[in-house]
Amino acid sequence: MDIQAMKEKRKALLRQAQAILLGDGVTQDKIAEAKRMSVQADTLEDQIDAEERAGHGLYGVMPPRPQPGEYEGGPVSASGYEGRATSRCPDTPEKRAFEQYVRQGKGYESRDLEVGSTGAALVPQAFYPVLTEAKKAWGSILNIVNEFKTDGGAPMKVGYSDDTGTLAHLVGETGPVSEVDPSLSSILLNTDQCVTDMIKVTIAELQDSAFDIDKFVRDQFGKRYYRGLTSLITNGSWLGSPAVAQNIQSIVTGAAAGATSASATSIAYADIVALYGALDPAYIESASFVMNAKTRAKLLAITDSLGRPLYIPNPVTGAFDRLLGCPVVINQYMPDVAAGAVALQFGDFSQGYLLRTVKPGLAIARLNERFMDTLEVGFIGYFRAGGVVTDAGTHPIVNLTQKS
Repeated sequence: MDIQAMKEKRKALLRQAQAILLGDGVTQDKIAEAKRMSVQADTLEDQIDAEERAGHGLYGVMPPRPQPGEYEGGPVSASGYEGRATSRCPDTPEKRAFEQYVRQGKGYESRDLEVGSTGAALVPQAFYPVLTEAKKAWGSILNIVNEFKTDGGAPMKVGYSDDTGTLAHLVGETGPVSEVDPSLSSILLNTDQCVTDMIKVTIAELQDSAFDIDKFVRDQFGKRYYRGLTSLITNGSWLGSPAVAQNIQSIVTGAAAGATSASATSIAYADIVALYGALDPAYIESASFVMNAKTRAKLLAITDSLGRPLYIPNPVTGAFDRLLGCPVVINQYMPDVAAGAVALQFGDFSQGYLLRTVKPGLAIARLNERFMDTLEVGFIGYFRAGGVVTDAGTHPIVNLTQKS
Protein backbone atom coordinates (compact mmCIF):
# COMPACT_ATOMS: atom_id res chain seq x y z
CA MET A 1 0.00 0.00 0.00
CA ASP A 2 1.46 3.40 -0.98
CA ILE A 3 1.78 6.33 1.39
CA GLN A 4 -1.22 8.22 0.07
CA ALA A 5 -3.48 5.19 0.40
CA MET A 6 -2.32 4.63 3.98
CA LYS A 7 -3.07 8.26 4.80
CA GLU A 8 -6.55 8.03 3.35
CA LYS A 9 -7.23 4.81 5.29
CA ARG A 10 -5.96 6.40 8.52
CA LYS A 11 -8.24 9.43 8.04
CA ALA A 12 -11.19 7.16 7.37
CA LEU A 13 -10.54 5.16 10.57
CA LEU A 14 -10.34 8.31 12.68
CA ARG A 15 -13.57 9.68 11.15
CA GLN A 16 -15.37 6.42 11.86
CA ALA A 17 -14.13 6.33 15.46
CA GLN A 18 -15.22 9.93 15.97
CA ALA A 19 -18.65 9.22 14.53
CA ILE A 20 -19.11 6.30 16.91
CA LEU A 21 -18.14 8.31 20.01
CA LEU A 22 -20.28 11.32 19.06
CA GLY A 23 -23.30 9.28 18.08
CA ASP A 24 -26.32 8.38 20.19
CA GLY A 25 -26.50 5.27 22.36
CA VAL A 26 -22.79 4.82 22.94
CA THR A 27 -22.23 1.43 24.59
CA GLN A 28 -19.15 -0.25 25.99
CA ASP A 29 -18.92 -2.38 22.84
CA LYS A 30 -18.97 0.73 20.62
CA ILE A 31 -16.30 2.38 22.78
CA ALA A 32 -14.13 -0.72 22.42
CA GLU A 33 -14.66 -0.66 18.63
CA ALA A 34 -13.63 3.01 18.49
CA LYS A 35 -10.50 2.21 20.51
CA ARG A 36 -9.56 -0.57 18.06
CA MET A 37 -9.92 1.86 15.15
CA SER A 38 -7.73 4.38 16.97
CA VAL A 39 -5.04 1.74 17.50
CA GLN A 40 -5.15 0.79 13.80
CA ALA A 41 -4.82 4.48 12.88
CA ASP A 42 -1.78 4.82 15.16
CA THR A 43 -0.19 1.77 13.50
CA LEU A 44 -0.76 3.27 10.06
CA GLU A 45 0.76 6.55 11.22
CA ASP A 46 3.92 4.71 12.28
CA GLN A 47 4.06 2.96 8.89
CA ILE A 48 3.60 6.28 7.06
CA ASP A 49 6.36 7.87 9.09
CA ALA A 50 8.69 4.96 8.33
CA GLU A 51 7.91 5.10 4.61
CA GLU A 52 8.47 8.86 4.43
CA ARG A 53 11.75 8.60 6.31
CA ALA A 54 12.91 5.88 3.95
CA GLY A 55 11.90 8.01 0.92
CA HIS A 56 13.88 11.00 2.20
CA GLY A 57 16.87 8.92 3.22
CA LEU A 58 16.42 9.85 6.87
CA TYR A 59 17.56 6.46 8.13
CA GLY A 60 21.06 7.32 6.95
CA VAL A 61 22.85 10.60 7.53
CA MET A 62 20.42 13.41 8.37
CA PRO A 63 20.51 16.14 5.68
CA PRO A 64 21.05 19.69 6.91
CA ARG A 65 17.90 21.54 7.97
CA PRO A 66 16.91 24.06 5.28
CA GLN A 67 17.04 27.73 6.11
CA PRO A 68 13.80 29.67 6.58
CA GLY A 69 12.39 30.51 3.15
CA GLU A 70 13.81 27.38 1.51
CA TYR A 71 11.76 24.35 0.50
CA GLU A 72 12.78 20.83 1.48
CA GLY A 73 11.73 19.48 -1.87
CA GLY A 74 9.29 16.88 -0.65
CA PRO A 75 7.09 15.07 -3.12
CA VAL A 76 4.14 16.92 -4.58
CA SER A 77 0.75 15.25 -4.60
CA ALA A 78 -2.62 16.22 -5.96
CA SER A 79 -3.48 17.75 -2.63
CA GLY A 80 -0.41 20.04 -2.58
CA TYR A 81 3.11 20.06 -1.18
CA GLU A 82 3.98 17.38 1.38
CA GLY A 83 7.26 18.96 2.50
CA ARG A 84 7.81 21.96 4.77
CA ALA A 85 5.65 24.90 3.70
CA THR A 86 7.73 28.00 2.82
CA SER A 87 7.53 30.96 0.46
CA ARG A 88 8.10 28.62 -2.48
CA CYS A 89 4.95 26.59 -1.91
CA PRO A 90 1.29 27.61 -1.57
CA ASP A 91 -0.05 29.13 1.64
CA THR A 92 -0.92 26.17 3.86
CA PRO A 93 -1.56 25.60 7.60
CA GLU A 94 1.95 24.17 7.83
CA LYS A 95 3.42 27.35 6.29
CA ARG A 96 1.50 29.64 8.65
CA ALA A 97 2.58 27.57 11.66
CA PHE A 98 6.23 27.78 10.58
CA GLU A 99 6.04 31.54 10.03
CA GLN A 100 4.47 31.98 13.46
CA TYR A 101 7.32 29.96 14.96
CA VAL A 102 9.98 32.12 13.26
CA ARG A 103 8.36 35.47 14.04
CA GLN A 104 7.03 34.91 17.56
CA GLY A 105 9.59 32.39 18.87
CA LYS A 106 7.14 29.69 19.98
CA GLY A 107 8.81 26.56 21.28
CA TYR A 108 7.01 24.28 18.87
CA GLU A 109 5.29 24.26 15.54
CA SER A 110 1.55 23.71 15.80
CA ARG A 111 -1.37 23.16 13.51
CA ASP A 112 -3.50 26.13 12.65
CA LEU A 113 -6.57 25.28 14.74
CA GLU A 114 -8.70 28.20 15.91
CA VAL A 115 -10.91 26.91 18.72
CA GLY A 116 -11.69 30.18 20.47
CA SER A 117 -13.39 30.07 23.88
CA THR A 118 -14.68 26.54 23.31
CA GLY A 119 -11.24 24.96 23.18
CA ALA A 120 -11.76 23.31 26.55
CA ALA A 121 -14.21 20.95 24.87
CA LEU A 122 -11.26 19.30 23.13
CA VAL A 123 -9.22 18.77 26.31
CA PRO A 124 -9.91 15.38 27.96
CA GLN A 125 -10.46 15.21 31.71
CA ALA A 126 -7.93 13.35 33.79
CA PHE A 127 -9.13 10.72 36.27
CA TYR A 128 -7.51 9.63 39.53
CA PRO A 129 -8.03 5.85 39.57
CA VAL A 130 -8.05 5.49 43.38
CA LEU A 131 -11.19 5.97 45.47
CA THR A 132 -10.23 7.96 48.57
CA GLU A 133 -12.17 6.46 51.45
CA ALA A 134 -12.69 7.67 55.01
CA LYS A 135 -11.32 5.26 57.60
CA LYS A 136 -12.45 4.56 61.14
CA ALA A 137 -11.01 1.84 63.37
CA TRP A 138 -13.20 -0.50 65.39
CA GLY A 139 -10.48 -2.45 67.19
CA SER A 140 -9.73 -6.13 67.62
CA ILE A 141 -12.12 -7.34 70.32
CA LEU A 142 -13.67 -9.82 67.86
CA ASN A 143 -10.28 -11.54 67.60
CA ILE A 144 -10.07 -12.44 71.29
CA VAL A 145 -13.64 -13.44 72.25
CA ASN A 146 -14.79 -17.02 71.73
CA GLU A 147 -16.83 -17.20 68.50
CA PHE A 148 -19.06 -20.22 67.89
CA LYS A 149 -20.80 -20.66 64.53
CA THR A 150 -24.08 -22.54 64.31
CA ASP A 151 -26.14 -23.80 61.38
CA GLY A 152 -29.35 -22.25 62.68
CA GLY A 153 -30.56 -19.68 65.16
CA ALA A 154 -32.59 -21.90 67.49
CA PRO A 155 -32.09 -21.37 71.23
CA MET A 156 -28.75 -22.87 72.32
CA LYS A 157 -28.05 -24.05 75.87
CA VAL A 158 -24.79 -22.83 77.41
CA GLY A 159 -23.77 -24.71 80.54
CA TYR A 160 -21.65 -23.58 83.49
CA SER A 161 -19.81 -25.54 86.16
CA ASP A 162 -18.28 -24.10 89.32
CA ASP A 163 -16.45 -26.54 91.56
CA THR A 164 -13.81 -24.10 92.75
CA GLY A 165 -15.01 -24.17 96.35
CA THR A 166 -14.43 -27.91 96.79
CA LEU A 167 -11.04 -29.14 97.99
CA ALA A 168 -9.57 -32.54 98.63
CA HIS A 169 -9.14 -33.20 102.36
CA LEU A 170 -8.07 -35.78 104.88
CA VAL A 171 -10.36 -38.53 105.95
CA GLY A 172 -10.00 -41.28 108.49
CA GLU A 173 -9.27 -44.83 107.44
CA THR A 174 -12.89 -45.82 107.77
CA GLY A 175 -14.34 -42.33 107.77
CA PRO A 176 -17.40 -41.46 105.71
CA VAL A 177 -17.09 -39.64 102.38
CA SER A 178 -19.51 -36.80 101.73
CA GLU A 179 -21.18 -36.10 98.38
CA VAL A 180 -20.34 -32.64 97.00
CA ASP A 181 -21.43 -32.16 93.40
CA PRO A 182 -20.15 -29.32 91.23
CA SER A 183 -22.45 -26.32 90.98
CA LEU A 184 -24.09 -26.60 87.55
CA SER A 185 -26.20 -24.01 85.74
CA SER A 186 -27.13 -23.03 82.19
CA ILE A 187 -28.68 -20.31 80.07
CA LEU A 188 -30.41 -20.30 76.68
CA LEU A 189 -28.62 -18.15 74.14
CA ASN A 190 -30.80 -16.86 71.31
CA THR A 191 -29.83 -14.68 68.35
CA ASP A 192 -30.78 -11.23 67.13
CA GLN A 193 -31.30 -10.41 63.48
CA CYS A 194 -29.05 -7.55 62.38
CA VAL A 195 -28.77 -5.56 59.15
CA THR A 196 -26.18 -3.26 57.62
CA ASP A 197 -28.84 -0.93 56.12
CA MET A 198 -29.26 -0.65 52.38
CA ILE A 199 -27.23 0.88 49.57
CA LYS A 200 -28.96 1.73 46.30
CA VAL A 201 -27.05 2.06 43.02
CA THR A 202 -28.44 3.17 39.68
CA ILE A 203 -28.18 0.94 36.63
CA ALA A 204 -26.20 3.71 34.91
CA GLU A 205 -23.62 3.71 37.71
CA LEU A 206 -23.25 -0.05 37.51
CA GLN A 207 -22.66 0.17 33.75
CA ASP A 208 -20.43 3.24 33.57
CA SER A 209 -18.48 3.37 36.83
CA ALA A 210 -14.70 3.09 36.56
CA PHE A 211 -14.76 1.11 39.83
CA ASP A 212 -16.13 -2.34 40.57
CA ILE A 213 -19.36 -1.29 42.31
CA ASP A 214 -20.20 -4.81 43.49
CA LYS A 215 -16.80 -5.18 45.16
CA PHE A 216 -17.05 -1.70 46.67
CA VAL A 217 -20.46 -2.50 48.22
CA ARG A 218 -19.17 -5.80 49.60
CA ASP A 219 -16.21 -4.01 51.21
CA GLN A 220 -18.49 -1.39 52.78
CA PHE A 221 -20.84 -4.02 54.19
CA GLY A 222 -17.88 -5.96 55.62
CA LYS A 223 -16.73 -2.88 57.51
CA ARG A 224 -20.29 -2.14 58.68
CA TYR A 225 -20.49 -5.73 59.93
CA TYR A 226 -17.32 -5.55 62.03
CA ARG A 227 -18.07 -2.06 63.35
CA GLY A 228 -21.64 -3.04 64.22
CA LEU A 229 -20.78 -6.37 65.83
CA THR A 230 -18.02 -4.75 67.91
CA SER A 231 -20.47 -2.09 69.09
CA LEU A 232 -23.13 -4.70 69.91
CA ILE A 233 -20.70 -6.81 71.96
CA THR A 234 -19.51 -3.73 73.85
CA ASN A 235 -22.85 -2.04 74.49
CA GLY A 236 -25.42 -4.84 74.15
CA SER A 237 -28.12 -5.21 71.51
CA TRP A 238 -31.26 -3.17 71.17
CA LEU A 239 -33.70 -2.13 68.47
CA GLY A 240 -35.09 1.29 69.23
CA SER A 241 -36.14 2.52 72.64
CA PRO A 242 -37.19 0.83 74.84
CA ALA A 243 -35.14 -2.24 74.01
CA VAL A 244 -37.05 -4.97 72.19
CA ALA A 245 -34.21 -7.47 71.67
CA GLN A 246 -31.54 -8.41 74.20
CA ASN A 247 -29.73 -11.47 72.89
CA ILE A 248 -26.27 -9.87 72.69
CA GLN A 249 -25.13 -9.09 76.22
CA SER A 250 -22.79 -6.16 76.84
CA ILE A 251 -19.30 -7.32 77.69
CA VAL A 252 -18.89 -4.16 79.80
CA THR A 253 -22.00 -4.37 81.96
CA GLY A 254 -21.82 -8.18 82.16
CA ALA A 255 -18.24 -8.38 83.45
CA ALA A 256 -17.45 -8.40 87.15
CA ALA A 257 -16.30 -5.39 89.15
CA GLY A 258 -12.55 -5.53 89.64
CA ALA A 259 -11.30 -2.22 90.99
CA THR A 260 -12.27 1.46 91.27
CA SER A 261 -9.91 4.25 90.30
CA ALA A 262 -8.80 6.90 92.77
CA SER A 263 -9.69 9.70 90.33
CA ALA A 264 -12.76 10.23 88.15
CA THR A 265 -10.79 11.68 85.23
CA SER A 266 -7.52 9.73 85.16
CA ILE A 267 -6.00 6.27 85.60
CA ALA A 268 -2.96 5.89 87.85
CA TYR A 269 -0.39 3.11 88.07
CA ALA A 270 -1.94 1.96 91.34
CA ASP A 271 -5.33 1.58 89.63
CA ILE A 272 -3.89 -0.74 86.98
CA VAL A 273 -2.07 -2.75 89.62
CA ALA A 274 -5.33 -3.12 91.56
CA LEU A 275 -7.14 -4.31 88.42
CA TYR A 276 -4.34 -6.78 87.66
CA GLY A 277 -4.61 -8.15 91.19
CA ALA A 278 -8.40 -8.51 90.95
CA LEU A 279 -8.14 -11.18 88.23
CA ASP A 280 -7.70 -14.75 89.36
CA PRO A 281 -4.19 -15.93 88.36
CA ALA A 282 -5.78 -18.87 86.53
CA TYR A 283 -6.73 -16.42 83.78
CA ILE A 284 -3.52 -14.34 83.69
CA GLU A 285 -1.68 -16.46 81.12
CA SER A 286 -4.21 -15.64 78.39
CA ALA A 287 -5.33 -12.25 79.73
CA SER A 288 -5.44 -8.97 77.80
CA PHE A 289 -6.09 -5.34 78.65
CA VAL A 290 -8.92 -3.84 76.57
CA MET A 291 -9.46 -0.10 76.10
CA ASN A 292 -10.06 2.47 73.38
CA ALA A 293 -7.30 4.49 71.73
CA LYS A 294 -7.99 7.61 73.83
CA THR A 295 -7.52 5.67 77.05
CA ARG A 296 -4.29 4.15 75.72
CA ALA A 297 -3.03 7.65 74.95
CA LYS A 298 -3.65 8.64 78.58
CA LEU A 299 -1.74 5.60 79.82
CA LEU A 300 1.33 6.43 77.73
CA ALA A 301 2.25 9.14 80.26
CA ILE A 302 1.91 6.90 83.33
CA THR A 303 5.02 5.80 85.23
CA ASP A 304 5.43 3.24 87.99
CA SER A 305 6.56 3.98 91.54
CA LEU A 306 10.21 4.19 90.37
CA GLY A 307 9.45 6.66 87.57
CA ARG A 308 9.70 4.09 84.78
CA PRO A 309 7.13 4.37 81.94
CA LEU A 310 4.34 1.86 82.24
CA TYR A 311 4.23 1.42 78.48
CA ILE A 312 7.41 0.23 76.80
CA PRO A 313 7.56 0.12 72.98
CA ASN A 314 7.79 -3.32 71.42
CA PRO A 315 11.43 -3.71 70.23
CA VAL A 316 10.24 -5.42 67.04
CA THR A 317 7.22 -3.36 65.95
CA GLY A 318 7.77 -0.18 67.95
CA ALA A 319 4.11 -0.32 69.01
CA PHE A 320 2.81 0.11 72.56
CA ASP A 321 1.10 -3.28 72.59
CA ARG A 322 1.83 -4.63 76.09
CA LEU A 323 1.01 -3.49 79.58
CA LEU A 324 2.52 -5.29 82.63
CA GLY A 325 3.54 -8.01 80.19
CA CYS A 326 0.00 -8.61 78.89
CA PRO A 327 -1.30 -7.76 75.38
CA VAL A 328 -3.24 -4.54 74.85
CA VAL A 329 -6.29 -4.87 72.59
CA ILE A 330 -8.09 -1.80 71.24
CA ASN A 331 -11.88 -1.62 71.30
CA GLN A 332 -12.97 1.74 69.93
CA TYR A 333 -16.49 1.37 71.36
CA MET A 334 -15.27 1.19 74.96
CA PRO A 335 -16.19 4.30 77.02
CA ASP A 336 -13.69 7.14 77.46
CA VAL A 337 -12.21 7.88 80.88
CA ALA A 338 -14.98 9.70 82.75
CA ALA A 339 -16.71 9.61 86.13
CA GLY A 340 -18.45 6.27 86.66
CA ALA A 341 -17.35 4.85 83.29
CA VAL A 342 -15.64 1.51 82.63
CA ALA A 343 -12.74 2.57 80.40
CA LEU A 344 -10.47 -0.43 81.06
CA GLN A 345 -11.07 -4.18 81.18
CA PHE A 346 -8.69 -7.01 81.97
CA GLY A 347 -9.10 -10.75 81.63
CA ASP A 348 -9.22 -13.84 79.42
CA PHE A 349 -11.82 -12.85 76.86
CA SER A 350 -11.89 -16.26 75.17
CA GLN A 351 -13.09 -17.70 78.49
CA GLY A 352 -15.21 -14.71 79.43
CA TYR A 353 -17.38 -14.05 76.38
CA LEU A 354 -19.17 -16.30 73.88
CA LEU A 355 -20.16 -14.80 70.52
CA ARG A 356 -22.61 -16.93 68.57
CA THR A 357 -23.06 -16.31 64.84
CA VAL A 358 -25.34 -18.17 62.44
CA LYS A 359 -23.62 -19.45 59.30
CA PRO A 360 -22.56 -18.06 56.89
CA GLY A 361 -22.15 -14.93 59.01
CA LEU A 362 -22.57 -11.81 56.92
CA ALA A 363 -24.73 -12.40 53.84
CA ILE A 364 -25.45 -9.84 51.12
CA ALA A 365 -28.66 -9.76 49.09
CA ARG A 366 -28.97 -7.94 45.76
CA LEU A 367 -32.48 -6.55 45.18
CA ASN A 368 -32.77 -6.64 41.40
CA GLU A 369 -36.51 -6.05 41.01
CA ARG A 370 -37.62 -3.93 43.97
CA PHE A 371 -36.38 -0.59 42.63
CA MET A 372 -36.50 -1.35 38.91
CA ASP A 373 -39.17 1.32 38.36
CA THR A 374 -36.44 3.89 39.09
CA LEU A 375 -33.73 1.83 37.35
CA GLU A 376 -31.89 1.14 40.60
CA VAL A 377 -30.50 -1.93 42.31
CA GLY A 378 -30.48 -2.31 46.09
CA PHE A 379 -27.89 -4.08 48.23
CA ILE A 380 -28.45 -5.11 51.85
CA GLY A 381 -26.29 -7.05 54.30
CA TYR A 382 -27.72 -9.14 57.14
CA PHE A 383 -26.61 -11.59 59.80
CA ARG A 384 -27.79 -13.24 63.03
CA ALA A 385 -25.78 -13.16 66.23
CA GLY A 386 -26.03 -13.67 69.97
CA GLY A 387 -23.57 -13.12 72.78
CA VAL A 388 -23.19 -13.68 76.50
CA VAL A 389 -20.61 -13.13 79.24
CA THR A 390 -19.56 -16.66 80.24
CA ASP A 391 -18.79 -16.29 83.91
CA ALA A 392 -19.18 -19.58 85.80
CA GLY A 393 -18.29 -17.92 89.09
CA THR A 394 -14.63 -16.87 89.15
CA HIS A 395 -14.86 -13.83 86.88
CA PRO A 396 -12.61 -14.27 83.80
CA ILE A 397 -13.08 -10.56 82.92
CA VAL A 398 -12.89 -7.71 85.46
CA ASN A 399 -13.57 -4.00 85.06
CA LEU A 400 -11.81 -0.87 86.27
CA THR A 401 -14.59 1.58 87.09
CA GLN A 402 -13.79 5.28 87.32
CA LYS A 403 -14.58 6.98 90.60
CA SER A 404 -18.00 8.66 90.50
